Amino acid sequence: MLKSNQVTIKIAAFAFMASFVSIGAISPVLAQNASYKDMVQNAPYNEQVVATVNGKSISVGDLVLAEEELFAMIGDMPQDQRMQALVGFLVDRSLASEAAKAAGISVNDPDVQVRLAFYTEKALQEIYVERQVAGAVSDEKVSAFYQVEIASKKPVEEVRARHILVASEDDAKKIVAELKAGADFEALAKEKSTGPSGPSGGDLGYFTADQMVPEFSAASFQLKPGGISEPVKTQFGWHVIKLEDKRTQPVPAFNDIAPQITDHLMRQAQAKVYEELREEAKIEFIKPAGAK
Repeated sequence: MLKSNQVTIKIAAFAFMASFVSIGAISPVLAQNASYKDMVQNAPYNEQVVATVNGKSISVGDLVLAEEELFAMIGDMPQDQRMQALVGFLVDRSLASEAAKAAGISVNDPDVQVRLAFYTEKALQEIYVERQVAGAVSDEKVSAFYQVEIASKKPVEEVRARHILVASEDDAKKIVAELKAGADFEALAKEKSTGPSGPSGGDLGYFTADQMVPEFSAASFQLKPGGISEPVKTQFGWHVIKLEDKRTQPVPAFNDIAPQITDHLMRQAQAKVYEELREEAKIEFIKPAGAK
């Protein structure tokens, strides 16, 4: 129990669990925490108190909304720090809100009215879209998307290569000669390559044919592992390429990519809602007075 400025904050034990829920669904930040799901199912989360400030309750539901508001700033925090930051944020908001009332600021204040109007529209927008897309994404739809768009696609060949980039064909030919004489490719790349991969020995990692400029891809995919190209000219200069490996791009496992598919389908469903609304609306863009 912590006491500060006559304010007693009581943090319930479950407040420091690893996750939150988002309204209508488990938050992606904490979706793997089964015990939290159980807690939400067993009692309305808006009634689950995690702190009190001068007797005023802060609930799990408040944390849900605070997480949505602050996620860009706190999403990378360790879970325990994120929870403490959210509770602290809501404590400060509660204290400042009470102080505003004591100072005579009410909901009828013009500045408050402007913000209330803005956030009322925001809340209506979010709830409407949320309800429109409810059920739009199911396990069956995610699985079907995976089978059609990912699992059924023809395997894509990719290679891993290194290169040394220089300004002229003569420089590239000299490097080829040094390599044929037994020079180490990585060492030469670190010493002579002008490309950004030079410090890492020219390593470009794995790439597919469409990820590089055509001349570079054509030369790379013609090589066998361990092979070194003749000078290759591209818009960036002259390259000497060494092929490290060639493989078929692995197909992502369903469980690994299902969250991304879910997000993609949800965004599609939301976009459809807005497209339909715009089709039925009369929208006029007006240039502000004085704007150039």
